[in-house]
Amino acid sequence: MKSKKLIALLCCASVMGTLVACGSSGSSANSGDSANSGSTSAETTAAASEETAAEEAAVDEETFNIDLATAYAADAPAGIALEKFVEDVAEKSGGTINISLFTDGTLGTASDNYSSVASGDLDMTMSGLEGLDLYAPEYTFLDSPFLIKSQDHLKALLESGIGEKLKERYEENGIVTLGWHQRDVRVLASNKEVTSPADVSGMKLRLPGMTVYVDTWSALNVSSTTVAMSELYTALQTGVAEACEGGYEQMTTLKLYEVQKYIAESDHVYEFVGLFINKDLYDSMSENQQQILNECAAEDLAYADEMSEEKRAEYKQACLDGGMTLAEIDKDAFRDALQDFYKSQFESKWTVTTYDEVMSYAE
Repeated sequence: MKSKKLIALLCCASVMGTLVACGSSGSSANSGDSANSGSTSAETTAAASEETAAEEAAVDEETFNIDLATAYAADAPAGIALEKFVEDVAEKSGGTINISLFTDGTLGTASDNYSSVASGDLDMTMSGLEGLDLYAPEYTFLDSPFLIKSQDHLKALLESGIGEKLKERYEENGIVTLGWHQRDVRVLASNKEVTSPADVSGMKLRLPGMTVYVDTWSALNVSSTTVAMSELYTALQTGVAEACEGGYEQMTTLKLYEVQKYIAESDHVYEFVGLFINKDLYDSMSENQQQILNECAAEDLAYADEMSEEKRAEYKQACLDGGMTLAEIDKDAFRDALQDFYKSQFESKWTVTTYDEVMSYAE
């Protein structure tokens, strides 16, 4: 028995000696190649380490199957970016976060999606101004016509303490904000050329049912009417509404250039939307999974911003090619006409900040 063990030990020693010799020979013969490929090897090792770390982190994590709904079209910048978000999250989470995307209002209106995420009946949504009306009316100044002067002005506000407080307000209602997307800029279409506030006085303007929209345009003596988007073309054609407002995307996809002669580049609302997740769901995830959602949202929403800017130019040209004439509008005249209204709203409703503070971010 002892002799068998001795023979085994001798065999092992022999094999080890051979391996060491081979290793030494290889190192000596390939030392030049190793020096040249050191950088590539390091990069490969780092990439492999990251992949291994992600896989190891995913081993002990719960797997989440999530529904994400939006009213935006699948082929619009928001829809395209969300598809990328779904893919990125699945890859970076190692398959522990699987998202099913529902676009084009498949799971209800924007307001439906907001309330469902707040209650936990829906996991995630990308939606816009309706959330301010529902859960944060004191922040509706962010969508007040003619108040925000530019995309940079809006971005500065959202990245300031004001934006963080808005996120906190949503969290109080069960909604975590993963990020913002600057979706569109709203303009004014009509059969009457609009260049000054006097031109809209008495005009029958189709508006979405947002309180801040109705109140602000009413301060300009506009007579607002609510018409479903699917009925807007007919309403403008028959005179039920004389004018409408919205992004160039809306004007183009609905072919409103066939029933409206002028388009005033009023840029009266820099529309932003958010990517939201139910708070209880988010809190139940690991820190690693939360970080993945946040990082992918930041990257893919920036991608959506870039696409929106590019598409806006295309949609605008389509409107002009369709026969609309661009009206030279005096934006500052509208702001001046609304200044007393703005200040009264900050005193009575938008009390989380002041008119002067909001305007300071435009400088």
